[in-house]
Amino acid sequence: MQLRCYNCHRPFSLSRDAIYAALDKVAAENLTHYDVPCPHCRRVNRVSPKELRRAAPNWKEPTSDKE
Repeated sequence: MQLRCYNCHRPFSLSRDAIYAALDKVAAENLTHYDVPCPHCRRVNRVSPKELRRAAPNWKEPTSDKE
């Protein structure tokens, strides 16, 4: 997934593993966005779950077996 930093405007990418981990965290904690730090300037960039799901269409939301 290609991103452009909101602060320094330099492009960077997220690996597929990082995207899946972000989606797992967003689903587990019911977050409205995921914070991705820019590798160049270290500022945080917000990425919506919708954008993350678009980059990982095969991701399945974890099911909880709690009763």
